[in-house]
Amino acid sequence: MRSIRKVSILLTIIISLIFIVTTSAEQVYVMKFSWIDPPDPFGQSTSGYGYVLKSEVERLSGGRLKVELYPSGQLGDQRSSVEQVKKGTIEACNISSGVLASAYYPQLGVFDLPFIFTSREHARRVFESSFAKKIIEDCAKTTGIRIMALQPFGFRHIFNSKRPIKTPDDLKGLKIRVMEIVPHQKLFESLGATPVPMPMLELYTSLQTKVVDGAENTLQNIVAQKYYQVSKYLTLTGHLMGVGATLVNEKWYQSLPPDLRSAFYEAEKVANLTYMGLGELLDDSALEKLKKEGMEIYAPTDKELKLFKDKTLPYVRKWMEKELGTQIVSEFLRIVERAKADIQREVKATEKQ
Repeated sequence: MRSIRKVSILLTIIISLIFIVTTSAEQVYVMKFSWIDPPDPFGQSTSGYGYVLKSEVERLSGGRLKVELYPSGQLGDQRSSVEQVKKGTIEACNISSGVLASAYYPQLGVFDLPFIFTSREHARRVFESSFAKKIIEDCAKTTGIRIMALQPFGFRHIFNSKRPIKTPDDLKGLKIRVMEIVPHQKLFESLGATPVPMPMLELYTSLQTKVVDGAENTLQNIVAQKYYQVSKYLTLTGHLMGVGATLVNEKWYQSLPPDLRSAFYEAEKVANLTYMGLGELLDDSALEKLKKEGMEIYAPTDKELKLFKDKTLPYVRKWMEKELGTQIVSEFLRIVERAKADIQREVKATEKQ
């Protein structure tokens, strides 16, 4: 009788364990993913990224990790999205990295130094460097927000409704909308303009009603947001590389079973290929569109661009060294130069073949 009871208890335990394992294996996790750009996956690199991320996450997880997409700022602007990810109200978002820097993690601001990147490939190498990985891990540890990816969104350029901008002096007195990112504000302060921080969702109306005279953004965003309807002059300064960042709540991310974390990680890498390629294509094709829409486009000479760089980089760097310390800024700039040298070395190697 006693052995029957033992067998009965053992069977009960085995059945309970099987039930627990089965239930755990079938649990479905949900990730709400937010961004502010229009939902067109062929007209915005962030949107293309979002749709591919959803498809790949759900495929690689066998449907156990579901992704809900919220484009066009449905869940709030970029700063609000960062706050919601930190609180765990939403699991993930894509924002400009400087928004996270200004809100919770100032060290990330080094990526917003002006006139330091030559191309998306140059930026990508810096974003995947050991320096960037150290930043990412420290951010997760200190803020509870994990940066899944830093992404080159494209060069940012100046546009306005008042006059052509050819030299820094042409910006004096103009009210220029900037993101709620302090280094961006310092950049335009150094040029004699009045920086006006505001969410992107408010920009079109502010240009239309002359609350601001102009702004700066990537070519794909100028097209997608139809800023050409309320601004006449565009100058191809390329003063900043827009830096996108996919953020996830660290506690939620670590709560995922290992196989789902792996699926999410792999899916993000695939989606990032879309982000990079589509972004370059959209920027390259945007100029013709903007010309047809009547914008007057000016490409500064190398000499004129040097005037912009000489005004902005030392000014923003000095401010940043005061805020973050000279060590992190110097280390970052060494990584930037090393990535540039690596590209040049690879080019020379192909010439010898």
